[in-house]
Amino acid sequence: MSRALRTFALGAFAIVCFGLSGCMTHETRPLPRIHAIRATTEIPPEQLLDVGVRLLDENVPTDEKAIEEGRVFPDVRRAEARYIAMQIRDTLEGTGHWGQVRVIPADADALDVYVSGKILESTGARLHLEITVSDATNRVWFKKIYDQPADTRSYRDNTGRVRDPFQNLYSMLANDMLAYRQQLTAADLEGIRRVSELRFAASFAPYAFENYLTADKKGVYRVERLPADDDPLFVRVDRIRERDYALLDTINEHYALFAENMADPYLNWRRYSYDEIEARDEAKRQALTRKLLGAAAIIGGLVAGTESNTYVGQAAATAAVFGGAYAIKSGFDKGAEVRMHQDSLKQLGESFQAEVQPMVVEVEGRTLQLRGTAEEQYHEWRRLLRELYENETGVAASAGATATAAPAQ
Repeated sequence: MSRALRTFALGAFAIVCFGLSGCMTHETRPLPRIHAIRATTEIPPEQLLDVGVRLLDENVPTDEKAIEEGRVFPDVRRAEARYIAMQIRDTLEGTGHWGQVRVIPADADALDVYVSGKILESTGARLHLEITVSDATNRVWFKKIYDQPADTRSYRDNTGRVRDPFQNLYSMLANDMLAYRQQLTAADLEGIRRVSELRFAASFAPYAFENYLTADKKGVYRVERLPADDDPLFVRVDRIRERDYALLDTINEHYALFAENMADPYLNWRRYSYDEIEARDEAKRQALTRKLLGAAAIIGGLVAGTESNTYVGQAAATAAVFGGAYAIKSGFDKGAEVRMHQDSLKQLGESFQAEVQPMVVEVEGRTLQLRGTAEEQYHEWRRLLRELYENETGVAASAGATATAAPAQ
């Protein structure tokens, strides 16, 4: 019996020593790179669908504790809602499978296909998005969760233009959209474009155009009839639509510049955030392991000490108890290190927030400061377009948004 006890005590002590001396490394292998499929032949213009990538839902928790536990920095998350949308836009545009691809305010319309999303998690280690793709007919193409670990090669690449660490996610989304679009017939594509035109027209002149469309029980629109090519009212609305596109292009240019200016500090924030998360998680793993091993060694030592009557057995038991106590203390020290890394992450987030500033743009002779999602500016622009329509036609347009843009300081 004493030999078994000695073996247990010595084994527990050895485990403690091994747990203390061996550092549990957590290696992350580079991920295989996924590329968005590019068009190999020219696509007829009438089959190119314009895409609007809506600003993502920031999904910032309202509870302070949830914000802390989820490592959410509200200002960073607001910036990410724009930056990630621009990465999706750039990926789609680079494939050549689509018409105009724009980043647009969340409630902008008049386009053929819409990409909407919510940020579920975004750190330097992982990007987790909920994405919905639909078209102007209200048909949902798909709703999917994308969960992607960071490609750590991007954090070590110091040459030229660095590939986004989550480019695989954007490429997978682009390929999923292409796969769905390829299932549509030429008539389907034309129908989407027609519905898009008529829904925009109906938003300005419902009395004239709302009967051109019907919707089924699921709310999916289809074209009942078309206006004449020379219909003066439709021609006016079409000109207004072109002006609306002009503003969307201006907003899109703003977000492109925003993303360009944000790229370097954001990559650095992601890189340091990744390092801190890895260090914190490693500290957590080591802290838990040391505490568990320490407790096991103490229990084993106490049991062995009470049942062994030999000097060697008592010595082994005492060594196991002291080794276990040291392991537990070391575990609590690691806990303090975890808190240090959490504080470091918070400081990184706060330092990045200082990099994100609102920008001023000129639109139609008006100076506007683009804040938040720029929805206020877009609402104001739509209101001005309705005024323009009323002045041109002498007929009141449908009621529109009345929110105004924040004036530049």
